[in-house]
Amino acid sequence: MNDRRATRSMRPQYRHEYVTTSHDRRAHRMRRSAVGERMRNLLIIGTPLVMVVAKLMVAFVLPPKYFYDNNRILAMSTGQSSPLAAWGGSYRIAADLFAAINVFDIDTMIGWSVSMGVIFTVVMLWLMLRADAPDMAQLMFLLATVGLLNIYVFTIGKDIIQFMVFLAVYLVLTMPIRRTAVRIVLAAVILYAESLFFRAYYVLIAALVLAVYAILFAFRAKKQRLGSAHVAAIIALMIASVGVMLAVSARVMPADYAQVMTLRDGYDQVMDGNADSSTYIRNLVPGEGLPVFMVNYVINALRMMVPVELAMRGAYYLPFFVFQLMVSAYLVNLLRQVNEIRDPALLLALCVFLGYVLASFIFEPDFGSWTRHEAATFPVLHLLVLNRYQQMPVAGVNSFSTRYERTAVPLAMKGGE
Repeated sequence: MNDRRATRSMRPQYRHEYVTTSHDRRAHRMRRSAVGERMRNLLIIGTPLVMVVAKLMVAFVLPPKYFYDNNRILAMSTGQSSPLAAWGGSYRIAADLFAAINVFDIDTMIGWSVSMGVIFTVVMLWLMLRADAPDMAQLMFLLATVGLLNIYVFTIGKDIIQFMVFLAVYLVLTMPIRRTAVRIVLAAVILYAESLFFRAYYVLIAALVLAVYAILFAFRAKKQRLGSAHVAAIIALMIASVGVMLAVSARVMPADYAQVMTLRDGYDQVMDGNADSSTYIRNLVPGEGLPVFMVNYVINALRMMVPVELAMRGAYYLPFFVFQLMVSAYLVNLLRQVNEIRDPALLLALCVFLGYVLASFIFEPDFGSWTRHEAATFPVLHLLVLNRYQQMPVAGVNSFSTRYERTAVPLAMKGGE
């Protein structure tokens, strides 16, 4: 009897340490709202300022070698004489497009850069303000992307077309269609359509988007939080899907398969001795055939996602190195939480971006093109960054959204037991 009474007296006087009062929750919501509003204001102020700085760099700082393709397309679209030869394919398509929309007779690259920059920076700001408010790291990433796009993409060129294609994909992913399978198929159709008139390798991206969708949804069935082994398994399955698709194409489309197998040999011929190809991605393992190709594929994938060799080339490349590290970190962090994501648009955006990345490991010739093209996926990429799964805990504000603050509440306040 005495033992029972002593045991009762030793019971804790508090309920579970995660119980919170309504006052705590209300105070947290107010703090989080204030932080979010402050970050949004910084984004609104910083975006046009970064755009102006980027355009000044285009006009007065950066050398012409960074804009060869832009000036080539400008000359092709206006009929100006140029030492740069007119090329066909996607160059001709881009030139004809800009010639058709040139109602103001813009005839300089800086004119196109400023006009495209103003229009599409507004589009970027609209996209960013529709998403969750950024934390400080996300804000820095977004402003860096604004600068990158305004230097290399928001001008006369091919990459602005890719930006618009991914903007169309974004609109599909965020449509109020309940069945996610319908939305991902529509996104794949858009990417396939681009392969018909602009960049042929987008047909592979479309196929890989659907493959990634199947892989990620298989892992979403797991109840526990995914660990490093699960992430490694997801990556291995995605790489295996690339190998399977290439093996199938060897039987079904042998000409296309042969072109992919010899793609980097062609890059070697173009880049060898070229002073402007300092960031060229050369295969490290010599040899032919699919097994050797896949070994180089894995090596190049690691080099592109963690471009240490880019950082070693000098201080100029450090911003690109940091940009890529942040993209890779955000990507891995989402993969670790893939079975916890409740936002369908975010999950589908992850599938689209991973499909794009898997194909890019094959086709990107150099780190410069890779970074530029990756930034041009911003309408989809920003969904992977601006969400509650990526926010860093700051002074108990962001962390509270996923776990309760440790507030002890006496039993008497809850009515006792």
